[in-house]
Amino acid sequence: MRILRGVAVFFGAMLLQWWWSSHLGRPGASPQFLLALTILLAARRGPVLAMLAGFGWGLYLDLARAELFGAGALTLVLAAYAASLARRQIDLRAAAPLALLTCLLSAAALLLEGALGLVFVSRFQWAGWLALLVVPILNAAVAAVLAAAWDAGGPR
Repeated sequence: MRILRGVAVFFGAMLLQWWWSSHLGRPGASPQFLLALTILLAARRGPVLAMLAGFGWGLYLDLARAELFGAGALTLVLAAYAASLARRQIDLRAAAPLALLTCLLSAAALLLEGALGLVFVSRFQWAGWLALLVVPILNAAVAAVLAAAWDAGGPR
């Protein structure tokens, strides 16, 4: 039962990311549900599961974008690792620290993907000011909502 729930959350999150980005989100200003969920997994379940899920979700994002293959997977794995390190120092069970960490890691993820573009395709993959200013806040709100759903009896 627990494995089936995990598989449903894994694929449901990908479906939600695709649907929201293509139907409701503005270009460059859509929340990154997969990043927020990866950070939440690292905060609640630890680094191994979060990095595995983040790698799978990152490959999905890389296939969906087809810009710089591997950047999404690397970014989500590093976000999971950073969140698991922060988990040792900060109580991420509360919504406020989790949202703040998600906001910071979201901005770092946008800059990391840009820097990876600079290294591998010789130009900074700039998402734009709108993405840098809005997406981290949206991701922080998503993380708070996901944490509330998790604590109310969501995936364990």
